[in-house]
Amino acid sequence: LHVDAAIPNFLCQEICGAVQSKEINDVWADIMGFPAMRMVDGRYPLPQKPGLGFEIQEAVLKKYPFQGTRPFPPAFHADGSLAAQ
Repeated sequence: LHVDAAIPNFLCQEICGAVQSKEINDVWADIMGFPAMRMVDGRYPLPQKPGLGFEIQEAVLKKYPFQGTRPFPPAFHADGSLAAQ
């Protein structure tokens, strides 16, 4: 967001997965120490701290061990050809 704010003609920021469950948002808040990417009055407020605007709580990370990724299964057309994802 800091880079976006520094660009005079910046228009919009894509947010991947902006609509997430309360559980996932709570995990981010636990790790970073504040709610992540919460819109206020139609805008995302800029972090007020230097750098990324937060410090990762490393002790908290131990509560959420990496469990691997869940890739999407391949999608196929009716004729059996692979569909773009």
